[in-house]
Amino acid sequence: MSDTEMLDRLARLAGIEDGWWDFYGQWRVVPPATKRAFLAAMGLAAADEAQAAATWTELESRPWRRRLEPVTLLDETCAEPFVTLTVPAALDRAQVLWTLTEELGAAHSARVQVDTLAWIEERWLDGVFVKRWKLRLPALPPLGYHRLSVEIDGQRAETAVVVAPARAHVPPEVSDGNRAWGLATQVYALRSGSDWGVGNYRALKDLAVLAGGLGAATIGVNPLHALFPNMPDRFSPYAPSSRRFLNVTYLDLEAIAEFKDCRDAKRTFASPGFQATLARMRGYPLVDYAEVARAQRPVLDALYAWFRKEHLAEDDDRAREFRAFQAEGGADLDRFATFEALHEHFLKRDLGWWRQWPEEFRHPASPAVAAFAAANRERVEFYAWLQFVADRQLGEAHRAGRAAGAGIGLYRDLGVGIAGDGADAWSDQDCLALGLSVGAPPDPLALKGQDWGLLPFDPIRLREAAYAPFVSILAANMRHAGALRLDHAMLLQRLYWVPPGVDADQGAYVRYPVDDLFRLVALESRRNRCLVIGEDLGTVPEGFRERMDAASLFAYRVMVFEKTGGRFKRPDEFDDKALAIFATHDLPSVLGWWNGADIAARGRLALYPRDGMEAEEREARRQDRGLLVAALQAEGLLPAGFPADGVLTAAQAGALIEAGHRALGRSRSRLMMVQIEDVLGLDSQMNLPGTVDQHPNWRRRFPVALEQLSADSRLKALGSLRLSAKAP
Repeated sequence: MSDTEMLDRLARLAGIEDGWWDFYGQWRVVPPATKRAFLAAMGLAAADEAQAAATWTELESRPWRRRLEPVTLLDETCAEPFVTLTVPAALDRAQVLWTLTEELGAAHSARVQVDTLAWIEERWLDGVFVKRWKLRLPALPPLGYHRLSVEIDGQRAETAVVVAPARAHVPPEVSDGNRAWGLATQVYALRSGSDWGVGNYRALKDLAVLAGGLGAATIGVNPLHALFPNMPDRFSPYAPSSRRFLNVTYLDLEAIAEFKDCRDAKRTFASPGFQATLARMRGYPLVDYAEVARAQRPVLDALYAWFRKEHLAEDDDRAREFRAFQAEGGADLDRFATFEALHEHFLKRDLGWWRQWPEEFRHPASPAVAAFAAANRERVEFYAWLQFVADRQLGEAHRAGRAAGAGIGLYRDLGVGIAGDGADAWSDQDCLALGLSVGAPPDPLALKGQDWGLLPFDPIRLREAAYAPFVSILAANMRHAGALRLDHAMLLQRLYWVPPGVDADQGAYVRYPVDDLFRLVALESRRNRCLVIGEDLGTVPEGFRERMDAASLFAYRVMVFEKTGGRFKRPDEFDDKALAIFATHDLPSVLGWWNGADIAARGRLALYPRDGMEAEEREARRQDRGLLVAALQAEGLLPAGFPADGVLTAAQAGALIEAGHRALGRSRSRLMMVQIEDVLGLDSQMNLPGTVDQHPNWRRRFPVALEQLSADSRLKALGSLRLSAKAP
């Protein structure tokens, strides 16, 4: 076998696909250098044929070298629940003592002789005859996470046993033919008379109450993931430090319980200079995250000092609530808070990336890390306290929206990956493909492809960890939420990885254990009573959408992409089990789409990969404008004389926005979302894919405060467009 053939064989076993079809219809072969880079990041040596052959042998035989697999996932409809037991043939007559410990503590045990089990398969391995057997369970455990241990020939082994439902949770608001609408926002963009230069959780709470009062079932938000509080210039919600914890930039400092009594914080807040700073920041059209951080941090430090002195020292109810939060957060919270304290410490030495830290601090299990956490317990707990107050404020927003009539409550967004220098990368490094990044091949949204600079999970090591990191991230993002959007939902089946130092179109797809991941999503959805919406835009694998539908994961249908036969789809042609929206945060608003603001920006920033593409896209958009007007006129939503091109008057722009959303309101899709930028008739785009700082991504603020928005007739009009309580 040649070097290339052995490399290809190993790559396929590791899940690396041979190639991919680009959106021009060309097959792109993955080169050997890319495969070697991916394998190295997965800890699989393949520098030459001999090394690749040895690695293939180890990986292929790994299941035969251990008694139990790291995890077994069972469907709730499974009629014959079993786990696979692997033992040498010499132990055919040995006794097996197995114990199943359920998640809630109930234990079941029994003894059985190996050769009385059902045989599966057998093989020779290193001169030893090895057999695999079905170790049947007497009954299917309840939905949840359980542990099975076996003792045989004086040796003990253990596996996770997960029982998952076939379908995810669908709330009553969008089940049994019911249809609902929601209001989508970017939290940082919200204005209020008391914000500190950026939207906060109190503004989100007020918006949730407002939306619930208008009949909305849900309030959609950008990812609320923890960013980098000591590096305020790192503000992209889709490039977080941690997806398990919350963005503390959105804290409403005046609503923190300690604020009403802390003299130092109130003195700082009341000073004329501080008030002038707040007034200036509130007036900015864009969030200045660095200035926000400079205003927030001294006040937060003062509030935490007061909390330690007045509550922790007294061990009162507030202190006990915090300690309970720490206990609930467990090792994940402690590691995260420790990372934040370490990050703050090493930034003072210009060591912002944990892989630059002294060797003994680069792994969370290091004794040096434990010693640092013990010696700096107060600072570690400061970062845990920030999460405590953020969790309480977000929970209050969710509950307030539901109490006001928004039955689903908050609709959160789970980003596709994490920054390589953040807390989750440090904590989960043993399950990640370090040194690589996630992206997307070229498509109409990003014609040069995308390298998002985000770390992917290594699918092999993720399974070895019984998917624990993936499950904890799902659970964290379903907390204080009734719906969750999976950004780039195709991550459940495959991800496009990009090697370092090459263009984004030089990547390759890597497969993930799709059956297991779908089951885990369904399980967490049921446990948290949370609707799951999969963002299935871009290049979608064959059969993936059918799999989503079978698992009751809602699809994501964007009106400007919903075309068939050279026309825009009619409302009755939209998918039923789906969320329908005119555009997304990666697209311009209705008015921005009509005006071609995104095309102009891409041209200005030289984002087109070849000459002539900007002109081609302008012509395509011109045609799409005509098609959209025709589709809306066919529904009787625009008058016959409505212009199919050109600059719209303010009245015409308002009519177009209303007509587009009225069409969505009539659609078969069970959930319709309205973006605030369309409520306000803005010509804007919150994020321009393919850019970092060339465009004001994640900084635009809405031009009006919530107090004004609540009285805006356009919001009330758009909120009334869900005309039918039942799907047509």
